Amino acid sequence: MFPSGKTILLTAASASLALTQSAAAEGFGRDDRRGNPYVAGDMHNHNTCTDGSVAAGYTIDRAVGRGTASAGGNNFDLDWFTLGNHGGSGNRDCRFSDTSANLPGQTTTTWSQTLGQTIDGITISSLKGTPNGSGTGAQMWRWQSIREIEYPTIVNRSSQYEKVLIEGLEWIAPGHEHADVAVITGQHPTHRKKGPGNADKMAEFEYRFDRADTDAIGPVIDAGSNQLWPGKDNVNNAGTAGHQKAITGIKWLQTNYPLQSYVIPTHTERQGPFSATANRGYNIEHFRDFNNAGPTVAFGIESPGHFAEGGASGGSGSYTASAVGGGTYGMAGIYTAKVGGLWDGLLGEGRNFFIYVSSDWHSRGAGGARDSFTTADFIPGEYTKLYVPNAGRFSSQHVVDGMRSGNSYSVNADLIGPDLVFRAKTRGDDWKTMGETLVVRPGEKITVEMEMTVPKENNSPYTFDNPLLASLGLKQPLNKPSLDHVDLITGQITGVVAPDAPNYAVANAAGTAGAAIVYNSSATIARQISSSQMQREHRDRDGVRLKFTTTFLAGPKPFYIRARGTNIPNGTPNVSDTAGNPLLDANNAQVSCTDPACPAHLDVVNGAKKVTHDVQAYSNVWFYANPIFIRPEGSPKLLVETNTELARRLGQRADNDNDHDHDDDHHHDHH
Repeated sequence: MFPSGKTILLTAASASLALTQSAAAEGFGRDDRRGNPYVAGDMHNHNTCTDGSVAAGYTIDRAVGRGTASAGGNNFDLDWFTLGNHGGSGNRDCRFSDTSANLPGQTTTTWSQTLGQTIDGITISSLKGTPNGSGTGAQMWRWQSIREIEYPTIVNRSSQYEKVLIEGLEWIAPGHEHADVAVITGQHPTHRKKGPGNADKMAEFEYRFDRADTDAIGPVIDAGSNQLWPGKDNVNNAGTAGHQKAITGIKWLQTNYPLQSYVIPTHTERQGPFSATANRGYNIEHFRDFNNAGPTVAFGIESPGHFAEGGASGGSGSYTASAVGGGTYGMAGIYTAKVGGLWDGLLGEGRNFFIYVSSDWHSRGAGGARDSFTTADFIPGEYTKLYVPNAGRFSSQHVVDGMRSGNSYSVNADLIGPDLVFRAKTRGDDWKTMGETLVVRPGEKITVEMEMTVPKENNSPYTFDNPLLASLGLKQPLNKPSLDHVDLITGQITGVVAPDAPNYAVANAAGTAGAAIVYNSSATIARQISSSQMQREHRDRDGVRLKFTTTFLAGPKPFYIRARGTNIPNGTPNVSDTAGNPLLDANNAQVSCTDPACPAHLDVVNGAKKVTHDVQAYSNVWFYANPIFIRPEGSPKLLVETNTELARRLGQRADNDNDHDHDDDHHHDHH
């Protein structure tokens, strides 16, 4: 007997949600989501405030709206959404979409054309801070667009859609690639008593710590031009010095907003390994540094986004051959995809370090915003979904808490739906789920259960059979992926690596050499459960419900169990190895797409259309579930437990300070 959604939530997430500060929280009601234990969102996307192709409001409309957009194209009905643009500056008025989006009545519009005009209820009278460019090249600093464009747009859309909308940032981190950041303090867009609030704290972080924001002034507080946010370091933006500035930024969040913010590095392998003198990627020591500096703030990494960019020479996720790993693997970076790789290395320390997915929506490449096809990005909610626990009064705080708890999972192409059960127990009814720690006696039997729904169909516009499976004689329409199997991956936990230990910093490598590095040699696919071995229940409206139970034997050492699933059988030519691990995605383009319905935008080699772009993304489908930790009785607590307890203490302190009003901040019942 599997539990109801309500029972599922009595886990790490619910404990965390009950104890965290919620002054910024805002909740909304949607009756049709009431039975779902998880809710779907996106935290990484772009608009014309920086380098996206569509207006900020249009991005929200397509992501959280229902039905068909007024100008054409499907909306994707996400439950929550974080508007997450780059830091730095931009010259386009992001109340307008770019000409490239091919939307009726919308054309590239610069700030030089609109200053002083009231558009969508917003008036921008001047570009603030250090002057940046002139004429049509005049730039608005991102801290200003966060405060004066994006957040007011969120206020407008929040009441319109009754969805949880958050102002975030794709941080151009000093010394590194990018990272998703949100600071929700002050954001309560439809609060009945306090008013809509502001995104000033998010803007301040961007101003202080984004390496592309070289503004030296920021907002001023009086006619004497005294700065609201003095003391900015505008120098240490690259290499090792930049990394230290990034750590300073994380410490700033940990000190000031330990339960109201997060830092999640994204497309972490894309620019190759870290460089001490440039701005590139991340090695394992940098994630360790981040987690150490922000134990309740920096707790994971994100998959690459740009899922339809893969052409005949590779390029999924905008990764090239010089990325760590040489490209993506099953639409994930090698840090996530490799068993024994970097993620397993961090889990092998018992760290609270989890995996997330987002769209990284910029544009549809050769297509316009309304087209059903894409050679670049998917609209938020179209292809990727990040599921966090559904709280009774769902709010922005619950998004952050759910991510921090580890009780979340990431899905491409709707391979599974919003009702995953992944849990473990020994004696009694002490079920533990993702992000939690199960304490056991050596020799005990550990029961692991999984239950998931494979939906009847996804958002793919293609109904022809998956060309990657043709060599196996399998017929699987691209809009109806079928789960082939689930891997349960285990690894030993040997303890936290100290910063002065010789293996704390590990040299990395660009290209496929980076894929060979093993960080946790004990990690293995411990169980592989075929869908044919699972209990199966057909549901006319929802799809197929799959269930299985397996067991492990508790030993004398701690370990973890994580899960992934795919529509790709073991040993699929050009797609997976004989154990079921994904191959380099560039190999997918060796397969021809021969169905008469194969679209014209696919890359062509020697006259043959190849499995590339959105067809590749809908052919090679995966989900990832975060780990359950297992610890023997009497052994030291794991770092994940220690950091969870830290979050609990911080939440209790906030409760005791009486800085918030639960009744006000959670006034809408979301589910």
